[in-house]
Amino acid sequence: MSVIIVTGASRGIGRQTAITLKNKGYNVIGTYLNSETDAQMIENEYKIPFIRCDVSKFSDVENLFSTVKTNYGKISAVISNAGIALTQKPFIDVLESELDSVIATNLKGCMLVDKFAVESMLSSGGKIINVSSVFGVKGGACEVCYSAVKAGVIGLTRSLAEELSFSDISVCAIALGLVDTDMNKHLSNEDKEGFLSECNLKEIATPLMVAEEIYKILTSSDINGKIYPLFAGDFFKE
Repeated sequence: MSVIIVTGASRGIGRQTAITLKNKGYNVIGTYLNSETDAQMIENEYKIPFIRCDVSKFSDVENLFSTVKTNYGKISAVISNAGIALTQKPFIDVLESELDSVIATNLKGCMLVDKFAVESMLSSGGKIINVSSVFGVKGGACEVCYSAVKAGVIGLTRSLAEELSFSDISVCAIALGLVDTDMNKHLSNEDKEGFLSECNLKEIATPLMVAEEIYKILTSSDINGKIYPLFAGDFFKE
């Protein structure tokens, strides 16, 4: 059976995506970085193997794909989900260490995962779904670094899709609105209500809602180069 890799699968959207795809009959491999206990619990309960991988490190990502290919078989899809968020703050207050961290994980990490995904799929085809944000399409105040790297993910997706248009590999991205995850736990109720009001939404999306949309994209055709805004409501309306 072909394999789907979900990066950042020990928590949040990645966790629910891995579980949802496993429940739908896919052979799923997850990655984690620091949440070993969470990864072990998911592995025990759902029989989803996990591999530790720092997506910002070339050697870690190379090892991930080599290990999966050797031990589990052909890779048919990759969900590049691993990412971090910074505390909202004015751009001039962002530290160099914070800038380096968010670029390394969210942009370089996605590039490395996509690079090795393409190498593994060139002879057999497959699908790559990169997880971006609505802020990568339409920037957000006090989210400058995060918005910039997520815009980079969208640029990566479109460019790679164009480069691979001759092949049987499809590359797309999802641009997520507000999702109820630990990554957004720093947001106040006022922040959340403000987003819902601005976007004309009734509720904040859950990881399960996102996972179901990812499944729909995986089972769709003609996805190459597309950017799917999810749970954004009227966010893009002027």
